[in-house]
Amino acid sequence: MAQRAPVLRDAAFRRILVTEPDHPYTGVWWPPGHGLGYEHTFVHEIADFVRDVAAGTPPAPSFADGLQVQRVLDAVERSSAAGAGWTAV
Repeated sequence: MAQRAPVLRDAAFRRILVTEPDHPYTGVWWPPGHGLGYEHTFVHEIADFVRDVAAGTPPAPSFADGLQVQRVLDAVERSSAAGAGWTAV
C-alpha cells in the first residue's frame, strides 16, 4: 500500500498584520487591521533610504553590502555550472 504524503498545515498563505501600534511604520499607513501587501515593503525601503540620505547617515544595508551579496550569488551560479563544487567568492 502506498504511503500518503504528509499534510503540510503551515504550507499556505497566511495573513500577518503589520499595522499594530508597535510596528515601526504604523504612523504612515491606514488604521490598524488593514493589511499591507508585498509592494509596501518597497515603500518602507525607500522611506528608510531617503531618511538616511537626508540625515547624512550611510544607509544600511549599504551598497557595499549589496555588492557582496551579488558576489555570493555569482559564486553560487558558477559553482552550479561547475558541478556544485566549492567556488571562491
